Amino acid sequence: MSRSQTDTSHRIDPAAISVPGAAKAGKGGEGGDATATPFTASTPTNADFLAEIFGTVPKDATIAVASKEGDPQQGGWHPMAGEQVGKACPNNRNNYFNCASLNATDGGIAARKDRAAAYHALVLDDVGTKVDRKSLGKIEPTWELETSPGNFQIGFKISPPMTDAKAVEQLQQRIAAAGMTDKGALGMVRWARLPNGINGKPKYRSVDDKPFACKLHTWNPTRCYSAEAIGNLLAPVSTNTASKAVPSVKSPRQMKGRETSGGVFTPASEANPVLAAFKERGLYKKAIGDGRHEVTCPWVEEHTDSLDTGAAYFEPSDGYPIGGFCCQHSHKDKYRIRQVLDAMDLRESQARNRALIRLCPGEMPAIQDVSERLLAQRGDLYQAGGLIVGVSLDHKTGDARIVPIGDSALTLALSSVCDWEKFDGRSKSWVRCDPQPRHVGLLYKSDTYSHLPVLQGVARQPYFDPKTGKLVTKSGYDPDSQRLGTFNPDLFSFPEPTEQAAREALTLLQDLIGEFHFATDHDRAAALCAILTATVRPSLDLAPAFHVTAPSSGSGKSYLSEVISLFAGPAGSSRVSYPRTSEEATKVILSLLMSAPAVIEFDDMDTDWLPHGAINRMLTSSSMTDRVLGVSKVATVSTSTLVLGSGNNVGPLRDLARRVLTINLNAKSEAPGTLTYKGNPVAAIKVDRERYVSAALTIVAAWEAAGRPRASVPSIASYGGAWADHCRHPLIWLGLPDPAFALLEQMRSDVDADNLLRLLQEWHQKFGDKPMSVRRLLQDGHGTYVHDALLELPVVERGEINRSRLGHYFKRNRDRILALLWQKSDFWDSQGGIPVIHREPAFRRGWRWIRIGVANWTSGWHRL
Repeated sequence: MSRSQTDTSHRIDPAAISVPGAAKAGKGGEGGDATATPFTASTPTNADFLAEIFGTVPKDATIAVASKEGDPQQGGWHPMAGEQVGKACPNNRNNYFNCASLNATDGGIAARKDRAAAYHALVLDDVGTKVDRKSLGKIEPTWELETSPGNFQIGFKISPPMTDAKAVEQLQQRIAAAGMTDKGALGMVRWARLPNGINGKPKYRSVDDKPFACKLHTWNPTRCYSAEAIGNLLAPVSTNTASKAVPSVKSPRQMKGRETSGGVFTPASEANPVLAAFKERGLYKKAIGDGRHEVTCPWVEEHTDSLDTGAAYFEPSDGYPIGGFCCQHSHKDKYRIRQVLDAMDLRESQARNRALIRLCPGEMPAIQDVSERLLAQRGDLYQAGGLIVGVSLDHKTGDARIVPIGDSALTLALSSVCDWEKFDGRSKSWVRCDPQPRHVGLLYKSDTYSHLPVLQGVARQPYFDPKTGKLVTKSGYDPDSQRLGTFNPDLFSFPEPTEQAAREALTLLQDLIGEFHFATDHDRAAALCAILTATVRPSLDLAPAFHVTAPSSGSGKSYLSEVISLFAGPAGSSRVSYPRTSEEATKVILSLLMSAPAVIEFDDMDTDWLPHGAINRMLTSSSMTDRVLGVSKVATVSTSTLVLGSGNNVGPLRDLARRVLTINLNAKSEAPGTLTYKGNPVAAIKVDRERYVSAALTIVAAWEAAGRPRASVPSIASYGGAWADHCRHPLIWLGLPDPAFALLEQMRSDVDADNLLRLLQEWHQKFGDKPMSVRRLLQDGHGTYVHDALLELPVVERGEINRSRLGHYFKRNRDRILALLWQKSDFWDSQGGIPVIHREPAFRRGWRWIRIGVANWTSGWHRL
């Protein structure tokens, strides 16, 4: 219909609208305070308001109003003719009018786009909460209505009215893109509140349980604007160049941080625009779960006898990106979601209701920042050691692994969190696109992330908070410990942490491993210590490794390791071969730790625990940093993983002697593999793992509740803190021998130290205190006991002593005290009775002097 068709329009006469005598602005409710406004004298009646706003309407068109008592979000609304406003819209109800005049038919009034005759009023929604009131500047509105505390609908009368639906849509989109109104409140046939009425939503009720009364703060009935004028005032078009997009005026909510720089980011609407449209048209009924909603079909008048036979709206999902609609009437195949959007004057982008990133040139930092923010809001992506990671759950075993996100997966993730647009020079408009490789690459290769939560590890059962010491029984991400709990807390139960409960729990664990043939009681205690370590490993920065050894195969080494590993996680261990070289160890260990496995097990070892640098760091440092294979990035990974090993007659050497606790098995049988057992501990744990894990945690919790009693036992470097408190002292408190006995014995009887001491003894007996070079030592010591002692050191390659390695070996052992010695004549240091320790002799290799800590060489010395 053309705007020039004035002969087919008519002027609304306020007197023609039914207004009972009590319809004037009263003092609330049915004459009560609920509707009192600041304009007692000048506030128009709802009938006067409609007459001023609509003025002239097209021929055969009518004003539409709606009213609802109580909570307006419940049940459906029914459009009525504006002539009934006085009677149908009392002041104690939620009262609305439609911004468009509607063509009525024999089927009645329907607030649908195809029924719209003309658009008479532009309404900005949520001004004051979502839109900054100051952004309007000095623009004078026709009216300003407070619809909830601090929240306003601001209206502008359009003169002449707009009859082109496409032009209305473009005007609204332009103003919404400028951040001047809530994007969920658009449409040719949208509803707005009348000045006299209430907001019945429960959250706005006063302390005396009265509803909020709408308050008209501004009323300028003579103030009107043409569509072009109001558009230029609210969203001025840039004149710099036609190829540039309309600059955005952002609300305070959008302006957080740098995310909106240059109009880069537009957040999703808080309210689903399609649901809002159903509610505004009085077609919404109720939520029916799983993102489904019962609604009234917009084409209900086409039903047989106009019966409301039931329709449903489905919110957007992976399978239905713009949502879905289904009506049980016979026309259900005729009207789908796209027809609903068209009827409600909504775009597909509104139906998707997703955040939007625009690839504005020169805004790379802002794009990267907001991209990371959106990824963080997904709730399933984290940063770990400089990498973006996710957590993968094995549904078969129930175990979780940390998985680094590659560039392809990152592209899909960015596509899932928002829509992307780039400017098309040909059409002079913004068009949808995929995340561009340059933006994905910048985010992927970044070394630091500001918004993604840090993930230190995965907790597969309740764990003790490293900071507070309290047992965390809640699953999900914990920002304090920076760990992700992947367990079901309902499956774990804990009695009162008393000593009696701890003893009962200990009995349960002892029965579980009762049939293993431990060499000594200390070894049995060490196995229980390994179980506690496996259970609480996420709570510990550092913990020793455990090595299960036996004289022969078939003794149950791997089986005991499997029992221990099941306390760390439902999937058990990641079994690998022990690395042969330091380079191999670095690659293997870093690769394994990146996935945060519950257990790393070196199974069936045929070599001793060689002290590779990566193995040493894994056991005495809370993290490791190294370059990731195939990626030009350096990663820092947590070492919070239980480390196990097993093998026949092998064990830790040199530096690892103080990092690996050995558990000795000895079946004392010629063929231990033929022995029979009654129980099946692995099967028992798999059936009721939560019970056994709860028992282990109960022991630690009871020790904590008892005041943390610590036994008088030697401290162990690196492991004298949390590990000793959680895994060593509780067992001693319950009467078990020291589980770290084997570790202390290894430290006292270091084979490497014994070999070095033997060399020094042979050296002194052969050469005395005379300093000499490495070359001279090898030359003069050849064929003597000195040479035999040198062959026992880790300096031999292909049967020959490597002079360079020998020199470095001396350097590494510089100032090392191997033993305290004293003379039979009781020669004491004059400084206080401490045996004299000299650092002689000195070894010279070229220009470098290497000193090794031994006592002065004199006959008759004794070793402590």
